[in-house]
Amino acid sequence: MNYKISELARLAGISTRTLRHYDDIGLLHPKRLKDSNYRIYDEELVNQLQHILILKEMGFNLDLIKKMMKDIDESKRMRMLEEHLLSLEQKKNQINLLINNVKTTIKAMKGETTMKDQDKFEGLKDKMISDNDALYKDEVIERWGKDAYESSRKAFKNFTKEQYDELNQCASDIISSLIKVKKDPQNQALRNHVYELHQKWLTQSWGGRYNKEAHYNLVDMYVKDERFRKYYDQHEEGLAELLKDIVQEHLINDI
Repeated sequence: MNYKISELARLAGISTRTLRHYDDIGLLHPKRLKDSNYRIYDEELVNQLQHILILKEMGFNLDLIKKMMKDIDESKRMRMLEEHLLSLEQKKNQINLLINNVKTTIKAMKGETTMKDQDKFEGLKDKMISDNDALYKDEVIERWGKDAYESSRKAFKNFTKEQYDELNQCASDIISSLIKVKKDPQNQALRNHVYELHQKWLTQSWGGRYNKEAHYNLVDMYVKDERFRKYYDQHEEGLAELLKDIVQEHLINDI
């Protein structure tokens, strides 16, 4: 079936302006009727638009999408879609867990049911794992290998409520201790405490494993990577740099 620009825009849920822009940048060229010069989109162009919108939803920008549509064959795009489908299914399962968690929590607050402690975190740990994967998965695998990534992911997913609470408390203690060190930078006991807390937190996060060289490099990344620096410096400016200095001064003679 052929569509005029207004018909395809309505079908796809986008504006005619968007379709004209795709035409202008060479991303999706419609055919033109000789007598009226109307833009016409046939089945092949409709399929291309669908792929463009899916790739856009996956987070790719238009310049990259244009290159992908030109250079990537259909079989590779199919593999990409299959991987994206798996990701969407995982998100769907995660959302269903969160919905059930919230519903049960509301019932518990009304006195209609009692929640087991482990049920209170259904979906929440999966959400944190998913968020961390989106931000750090590729980088972790590149720096420390797939085994380290899988070990850490498995450990976190299998945390009991007590372990989960302990990890969060340790993270909070690191921040509060760093703030104290910033006010009293020559207090070696406080600096030692920060190092011990961070080593403990890492060991738990890495599934019971600990590596001095990885620890040394990780805190260096805390300063260089905006995502990590923001996590620490949102509490007080300079905490990421301070943590790096404390950890590396402890480890420099051991690596």
